[in-house]
This record gives sequence, structure tokens and C-alpha cells, in this order.
Amino acid sequence: MRIRPYRRDDADQIADILAAGWQVAYAGFMPPELLAPRVEPVRRRAEIGAWLDDVDAALEQVLVAETETPRTVIGFVHIVHEDKAGLGAAAHINLLYVTPTQFGRGIGRALMAAAADALAATTSGAIVLSAYALNPYRGFYRHLGGIEAAHRTVDFDGHALEAVYYRWDSPEALKAGALAPR
Repeated sequence: MRIRPYRRDDADQIADILAAGWQVAYAGFMPPELLAPRVEPVRRRAEIGAWLDDVDAALEQVLVAETETPRTVIGFVHIVHEDKAGLGAAAHINLLYVTPTQFGRGIGRALMAAAADALAATTSGAIVLSAYALNPYRGFYRHLGGIEAAHRTVDFDGHALEAVYYRWDSPEALKAGALAPR
């Protein structure tokens, strides 16, 4: 596996990972009317293609994890160089998804370590990430050393969902957590 900056031709694979990730992580609690359009592959592919066309390289980075043979994207992370939820962070991890069939193989950890390296090149400040409180995989962020900094109710298309915000004091703290033994 290698991690590299995304290319525009990764869009469909990123969209498929995102749709599958939403299905696996959110189907148990998200209202069907919110979930259905976000797990529909054709819609996701169009949406992600448009998003990647507009990524602001001065503010955002997208990194992908890719298998060597055959070259297949199996995960991605989206980094934004700005605070989230007014928590005083220098940046936040906006999206982190791994192909569900690849869970437990260290891909998420590798992507978070790569994100920490990318962030360390531009900031020494805190990093924040949010996850829905009912997401069954959010314990992963605690295992990486994320400290629960806030709980907030967010409005998602008219539905109130609780989000948990994790914080690392620096990119180095995030990397140390990502590289720590399990």
C-alpha cells in the first residue's frame, strides 16, 4: 500500500468508498431519507467528481491509500486547514474512509499518519475531527489519542444528530497516536 495525493481520476473510487462507508457506519441510526441518496453510487460519483474539481489546494488536501497491484484506491482522508466548530484548531480532518472490506488492516492509521505529516508541514496547531455520536467506529479516534473536546447537536437536513469532536494538540500528537502499537 502507498499513500499519495489524489488524482481527479480517483473520483469514482473515492465516491464508492464514501457510499459504502456511509452504509456500514450510519445505517444503524441515520434516517433512511438522509442515508439513501448518500449511499447511491451514481449520485455519489457525480457529487464527488464535482467536489474534487473544486478542491482549493491552498486550503484542502486529499490523500488516498492505494494498493500496488492492481492499483486500487482503498481509503482516503480529506484535510482542511481551518478550525471546526470553534474549537481553536489550526486544521481538521473532514473525511476519513476506508473500503469496508479493508477494515482492521492499518489503512486508517496510515492515512491519519500521512495527514499528520501533511499538516506538520504547515502548522504546529491543534487538529480536530468530528464523528457522529452513534457511529459504531468512532472509538478508533480515541485509540489514536484523540481527546473528546466537545459534543454538539448538528442539524443535518432538518434532523438533529449528535456529533463528538476529537482533538489532538498538534500534528505530532496525531502522528504519535496513529503510529502507536494497538
